[in-house]
Amino acid sequence: MVGSEEEKGDVLQAYEEGEGSVDFIMENIMACSYEDEPRFIEIVNEAIKEGTVDVYPKWKKETSAKAIQTRKKKAEKEAKEAEELSKELGIGKRVDKMDEGELGKMIMQRQQNRMNGLLDKLEAEARGQSGKKGKRREPTEEEFEAARARIEGKKQKKYK
Repeated sequence: MVGSEEEKGDVLQAYEEGEGSVDFIMENIMACSYEDEPRFIEIVNEAIKEGTVDVYPKWKKETSAKAIQTRKKKAEKEAKEAEELSKELGIGKRVDKMDEGELGKMIMQRQQNRMNGLLDKLEAEARGQSGKKGKRREPTEEEFEAARARIEGKKQKKYK
């Protein structure tokens, strides 16, 4: 078997808790990456052979070559996005080499970008453009006066 006894114990515990979910194992083992996945799979397969743990149906499906390749591509895509965001923020470091402050800054920037995108989309929908960005049409004189009269009417009702 590969890995330290502590790592083996952690991997097998995550395997049991996640009922054979490789994603659960990867999310619950500290400081691991998709590069560690083959070693984790080997640890679990060895334990299954020894009869230490039971085989879950999910395990067979998630350890197929296709499933492993899909997770690897997804992890590589996320790493590339994180690196691009890092460059965008001027940090210029790989994500795995950043300290907590730099990671926090990157996460906050990403959340802000998502929020801005959401707000832009909602504003466009409110203008009736369903996601299309464009110039806002100025109201005609009649529309402006009607809107002003409505607002003033509401203000007068509040103060009565």
